[in-house]
Amino acid sequence: MIHHTHFKLSALATLIASQWLVNTAHAEQQDTIVIVAKPNNQAEQTIDSATLEQRQANELSDVFRTTPEVQVGGGSAVSQKIYLRGIEDNMLNVTIDGAVQAANLYHHQGRLSIEPDLIKSVKVQAGVVRATDGAGALGGAIAFETKNPQDLLAADERAGAQLNAGYYSNTEGYKGSATGFARATDKVSVLASVTLSDLDDFVDGEGNSQPHTGSKNQAGLFKAVAEFTPDQQLVLSYDARRDEAYRYHRPQWQPSKKNIAINQEMQRDTLTGKYHFAPAGSAWLDLQVNAYLTETSLEHIQGPWGDYLGEGESLGIDVRNTSAFDVLTLTYGADYREDEGHLTSPTYGADKDKGRVQGVYAQADWEIASQWRLTAGARYDKYKLKESKGSQFNHSGVSPNATLTFQPLPNLSIYAGAGQVIRGATVREIFKLDGATSHPERKEETAITQEAGLNWQYDNWAFTAKLFDLKIKDVVAETHTRPRQLTNVGTLKNQGGSATLAYNWQDLIAGLSYSHARPELNGQPLNDDTKGIGTAIGDTWVFTLDYQVTQQLQLGYDGRYVERLTHVAEGYDEKPGYALHDIYAQWTPFSHQPLTLTLTVKNLFDKAYRDHASYGETNEVATGTLDTGRDIRFKLGYQF
Repeated sequence: MIHHTHFKLSALATLIASQWLVNTAHAEQQDTIVIVAKPNNQAEQTIDSATLEQRQANELSDVFRTTPEVQVGGGSAVSQKIYLRGIEDNMLNVTIDGAVQAANLYHHQGRLSIEPDLIKSVKVQAGVVRATDGAGALGGAIAFETKNPQDLLAADERAGAQLNAGYYSNTEGYKGSATGFARATDKVSVLASVTLSDLDDFVDGEGNSQPHTGSKNQAGLFKAVAEFTPDQQLVLSYDARRDEAYRYHRPQWQPSKKNIAINQEMQRDTLTGKYHFAPAGSAWLDLQVNAYLTETSLEHIQGPWGDYLGEGESLGIDVRNTSAFDVLTLTYGADYREDEGHLTSPTYGADKDKGRVQGVYAQADWEIASQWRLTAGARYDKYKLKESKGSQFNHSGVSPNATLTFQPLPNLSIYAGAGQVIRGATVREIFKLDGATSHPERKEETAITQEAGLNWQYDNWAFTAKLFDLKIKDVVAETHTRPRQLTNVGTLKNQGGSATLAYNWQDLIAGLSYSHARPELNGQPLNDDTKGIGTAIGDTWVFTLDYQVTQQLQLGYDGRYVERLTHVAEGYDEKPGYALHDIYAQWTPFSHQPLTLTLTVKNLFDKAYRDHASYGETNEVATGTLDTGRDIRFKLGYQF
């Protein structure tokens, strides 16, 4: 509360869940549209809003609970970070409605802030990325999309509203939201949503309350969609989130003499404008323009070094067109982004980094023959960074990609691909702008990814499997010797694979999924202190079960099993394995009345554990908290 204000992919791994089938089945049951594969047939993991609602997602760890290739560590919600195959989100291209979330405020806290209730879908692209996935996606890309008015309005409705109220037993917390949506005219529809939550300190699986982990949050979303003609659409949106709490200076650590509690305030504002023009009968013109502005800030009030205010801003635009030529589809365009980071304190004064990246790209999808498909593309990016009290950098390079898919049978496809991604110097961690500067001879980072896999479907079964090899050369990190500098520290290698299997029978959907990744820097496994790069994760299994008991009642189970990690960096402890069990029940008592009751139990058996992506026990100062114990969540929703 605020006081003042080796790489293994055994035969067993081939028994595991197809996200394609699971998501497709959800789409049929929930009437949501889910894109689950790109044109090159590579599997793309997608999480839809129905899944988030049933699981009552309230933070990032809830959003990715059923996605084995994604881990979320940090303990408390504010310190949670996303790791894709063990690679931290700082090395990914993360967007919200197409707006790049570039700012890295403070390495002790997560850089992504979003309200799950406002999410329509989350798409996770690991491995070989396309040229259209944006600049600098060294380890992959994650795209969040928020809801539109059309997602809530029925075809014959002019207006409506949705009210939700939820309770969380673990934090004795409350959450409420109100959403209104309407067709203002025959061509214009709008949506406005407000979400408020008040959560107390969470209790871990040992029954211990973790002090100063509670918070008050406010989130809002406004969207206006204008259909000027059947060929033209304009979408304007404003997405905002506020968080305030009296929490530890380093919220992912337990209290110590160097980690006291202070008042903190965080906020993020994202403004986007999307224009789409696709005239009927024209195969060569499908124009999309996406402009955005994201502002984010973190303020430490009366902290150990005074009042600190860190602010990040990203302003960008992406213009692309898609042309179809018989068996060839070509998407081409240009994007531009300016980033600024500001740090203000009474002790150190003001510091500012200013950077930009501009790129041109093209991506082609070519049906070579009836059984062969080739997708290939490239982007050329130029980076420029001017550091406060430091050097100026100009980096550039080409990022090509190609994937060949062979479909020997109608229900079987096999693919192999490779890609390279370069990332030049960008704005530094904002809360350290007064600290380490970049080495004058710092070079751009280069990621080389190779991936091969297959997709198979038979009756009610679906199966996918893939192997990957990632190498990132000239990884940039801060040295531990003085003077501390940001410099190229070596090569990161990450090998692994995943496989998925799912079965859909009438009203029952079952899936089992597996992921293995072993990221290493210069031959040593990543650890808790390789901040900004990633961490080592044990093999992860996820089992999901959804059963539509009646038209009004749906039940589900999610199990996440993480194996013990013994291959760790020198000087670091092994990471114990753990198993988490979640259940949910969603009931619509009256078939003709839009009342929904949802009961979700997270960590059913109150397991005391620390996520492998969370900070461990390094010393008396740097010791991470355990994660949340059992949490019984109840939600009442009414739409009219």
